[in-house]
Amino acid sequence: MTEELNNSAENSQADELVTPIAESILPVTGPSASANNKINPLLLTLNLVMLAGIIILYILHFTGAGSQGSQIAGAVAKANKGSISVAFINNDSIFKNYELVKRMRSEFDEKGKRLEGEVAAQQKAFEKDAAYFQEQVAKKAISDQSAQEIYGQLQQNQQKIYDLRDKYAAELQQSQMDMNEALIDSVMNFLHRYNEKYKFDYILSFTKGGNILYANDTLDVTVDVLKELNTEYLIKHGDK
Repeated sequence: MTEELNNSAENSQADELVTPIAESILPVTGPSASANNKINPLLLTLNLVMLAGIIILYILHFTGAGSQGSQIAGAVAKANKGSISVAFINNDSIFKNYELVKRMRSEFDEKGKRLEGEVAAQQKAFEKDAAYFQEQVAKKAISDQSAQEIYGQLQQNQQKIYDLRDKYAAELQQSQMDMNEALIDSVMNFLHRYNEKYKFDYILSFTKGGNILYANDTLDVTVDVLKELNTEYLIKHGDK
């Protein structure tokens, strides 16, 4: 989901250019096209069986015989029987309706406004001092030496504001990353408990424009997951 809640976070694609090669197949004429050159069906069958055996040995060798080989065989058998069960949740709905996300978003917005207010207050005070300084210089109410000293101090104050703004921006970015990680952990831990009841083989995350371009709505368990997620959250944090 991680690109998500980091977003998500947390996609590059390469286009392959394939140049088609035209091949001309000319009809065979003359003695080499004799009817006596028919392929023996039995020999062809034996060759195909041998080829299949070689392929299987190759796969077992490079994927590791034993337990891993049995897992692959089990997965293939399960897929052939059509017994693999898949469900998915809609990330956009989780981000919009999960009570944990609502609380974290509210806290994040409040923190952002508070930090922004601190920077704005210092910026306003700096602009007031700068305007007063310009006024005094215009009136020649201060000496050149004093003007240079005050100007140097104003530059330092302005740089402090820039540094504070960058510090707060980095702090907010880290807070957002922490929120995304907390959301992912919360949902994944819940799905482990949730799947003890339903025993899905896969629970995928669906995001519009993501890697999954189409999903059958009958596999969508978002509403049920959200209901149980919010129930658990309100039981634990409803009074907070």
